[in-house]
Amino acid sequence: MTAKKKKLKKPSALGRIVDAIGAAGRDADLARRSASDPSFRRGVQSDRRETLSKFTTVKHALADRERIEKAKKKKT
Repeated sequence: MTAKKKKLKKPSALGRIVDAIGAAGRDADLARRSASDPSFRRGVQSDRRETLSKFTTVKHALADRERIEKAKKKKT
């Protein structure tokens, strides 16, 4: 007599959804832990500033800010 081959059962749709939600929760937890790291925050901040400084509207705003500061210094 030959033994029947055991068929590999595909997980149910509900089981796959539960697994996906669990994995998303673990990823979110990891992201929250790494986001509170001070060196990570400094890196994000410098990257954000570097990217924003490329836009002309930001350059204009910074120039206006400098002009206003100089005018304030002249008045006092």
